[in-house]
Amino acid sequence: MPITKFSAALAAVLTIGALSLSACGTNEAASGSSDSGRGPITFASGKDFTKEMQALLNKWNTAHPSEKVTMLELSASPDEQRTSFVQNFQAKSSAYDVLWSDVVWTSEFASRGWIEELDPKVYGGSDIMPAAVKTAMYKGKMYGAPFITNGGLLFYRSDLVKTPPKTWKELFNSCKGRPAGIDCYAGQFSQYEGLTVNAAEAINAAGGSFLSADGRSVAVNSPQARAGLQTLVDAFKAGDINKEAITYKEEESRRAFVEGRLMYLRNWPYVYTSANEDGSAVKGKFAVTTLPGATGPGTSSLGGIDLVVSKFSKHKQTAKDWIAFMQSEESQRSVVKDMNQASVRTALYDDPELVKSAPYLPILKQSILKAEPRPATPNYNAVSLAIQKNVYTALQGQATVDQAITAMADELGRAVG
Repeated sequence: MPITKFSAALAAVLTIGALSLSACGTNEAASGSSDSGRGPITFASGKDFTKEMQALLNKWNTAHPSEKVTMLELSASPDEQRTSFVQNFQAKSSAYDVLWSDVVWTSEFASRGWIEELDPKVYGGSDIMPAAVKTAMYKGKMYGAPFITNGGLLFYRSDLVKTPPKTWKELFNSCKGRPAGIDCYAGQFSQYEGLTVNAAEAINAAGGSFLSADGRSVAVNSPQARAGLQTLVDAFKAGDINKEAITYKEEESRRAFVEGRLMYLRNWPYVYTSANEDGSAVKGKFAVTTLPGATGPGTSSLGGIDLVVSKFSKHKQTAKDWIAFMQSEESQRSVVKDMNQASVRTALYDDPELVKSAPYLPILKQSILKAEPRPATPNYNAVSLAIQKNVYTALQGQATVDQAITAMADELGRAVG
């Protein structure tokens, strides 16, 4: 998954809300877990770049002095985070009670019996976005509490674009005659997880997919998937995507847009804040819309974080109470207002106060409601590597689209087989 960014100070979470949710979590665990252990817990997370997660944890710790949460920050690299998690699970260690799970890891951890099953009535109710709930499911059961979700947005220069494009054709046509020194479009095309995301969006928008819905068979060897990949390949050849973009990850592409070097950017919502800051070349000159598609608005890949409870935790009850607290309305309000992230609670996208501080929320809601999860499979890491490798060779012109798709299908077959 794309790396989650934190960017402001966390607002206060009402203690009474924390206490009521604690009671709710207690009922869930008493009926759904054989371990009623309580006590301090460790939360193993991705890198908290500006120390804001700790402010939220402090609210819980103040209300629960004998069940404090300690955050253990791991590498900023998702790949290295996953390696640390897997090593901990394989050792059957109780060092991590709750883990920060990229939405594409939850199925893998569940399939290996490493994480606790959770009650969907508590952690996946009607107020939680359906797309986010889907990421936490494996074989019809729930194993994660959606904490942050995410959808891709198309940032564009509103001073140069009168009508935001809905299709790839409209987007590339609108770039004709653009000012010198401004490239047309960029996403994330370096060979890493972001390339899997961007390729999935192009292929899904054309009606294709990598795997079947159950993740057990290969679906990429199709005209639709070829058409989706061809869109990106042709854009590189035509210069609509500049050559430098083959090295872009989230931050490189964000800088290109904020510095005024791009007309269009596909990225995550966190870009909105930095693009609006003093010193940004595009402050007051940009807007957002949904991603482009083949014949109409496209489909975003779904990003986000699930909170999962380790099977080897000695304090599972406290862990379950805490993740319920992190899903509470007050905590989720802070996710949007103070952390500049996408809440898993649907109602918050229409909250007037939050929309005022984050005007992109209505568009983001559209993006997330239509978003497609990346392939749900216990072997996601191997699946993503096969996608990245073959898409990258096609974008570089080292293989034709047909050759890349054929090779990808073969490697995906081995990965899921």
